[in-house]
Amino acid sequence: MNDCPIASQDSLTVQGRERTLTLVVPKNLPPDPPLVILFHGSQQSSRVFRKFTAGTFDDAAARTGSVLAYVDGFDRHFNDSRVGADFRCRELGIDDVAFTAATIKRLRRTHGIDESKVFVVGYSNGGHMVIRLIHEAPKLLAGAAIIAATQPTPDNFLLAGRLPTLPRPVRLLAVHGTEDQLAPYKGGQASLWGKQSRGAVLSAPDSARYFAERNGIHTPPTETQWHEDVVVTEWAGQGLEPVQLWTVHGMGHVVPVPHDLPASLGPGTRAFAAADVITGFFGLSEV
Repeated sequence: MNDCPIASQDSLTVQGRERTLTLVVPKNLPPDPPLVILFHGSQQSSRVFRKFTAGTFDDAAARTGSVLAYVDGFDRHFNDSRVGADFRCRELGIDDVAFTAATIKRLRRTHGIDESKVFVVGYSNGGHMVIRLIHEAPKLLAGAAIIAATQPTPDNFLLAGRLPTLPRPVRLLAVHGTEDQLAPYKGGQASLWGKQSRGAVLSAPDSARYFAERNGIHTPPTETQWHEDVVVTEWAGQGLEPVQLWTVHGMGHVVPVPHDLPASLGPGTRAFAAADVITGFFGLSEV
């Protein structure tokens, strides 16, 4: 197992603007390591999100010999998949897809990452950025995970009518709490506690089903009671990229981690750490 990973700040220029990120690299980096890119939520930053997730992704990086890139949104937001995301990055046309591609290219050069093993994880606004990447740049991704975010409805989907007829499948794991008051589990208007609507979104189950069908899976899912408060629904088929939905009963708008989070976001859970589940789903084994 690697020792504790080393964190550092990095920057690169995209569209003539300096973009920043926090890098976390195992001390004993193996050849051709995987890369996991993490996208924070609204009003957060790479440093805040690293603290928000209690270092659990850092621990996973140490176990699996992966490079982590916690990227910073412009003005603390990403230009995501929703029409209703009226952030300043949208007004300015910030290209976070290009930022993601540039990050991958940079880390291939500086850390020798394996470009066939690039995974993305996003929470809230960052989750919607991951949704945009799945649709707009799937060739960059070996797998994706979204937390507290679901597919926008067609009228709220920024890329509606601009997608290829035959989509490129991407394996996906989604985590969502049934008591999420910002990104409602049952779908409807996503907002900040009823204010500043971000437009309509699908329910968490319908969103997962959408991605399963996008991956070519049309058979009914299987359902497992993983924990008394956690149900795992999986869509799978031979030779097809799977989709999993981890439904956490009673959880709010948070990332599952083994510590307390701001009460304003709703209850958390200690049933599992999202980083561990996501790492396993990506197939990143210990080194």
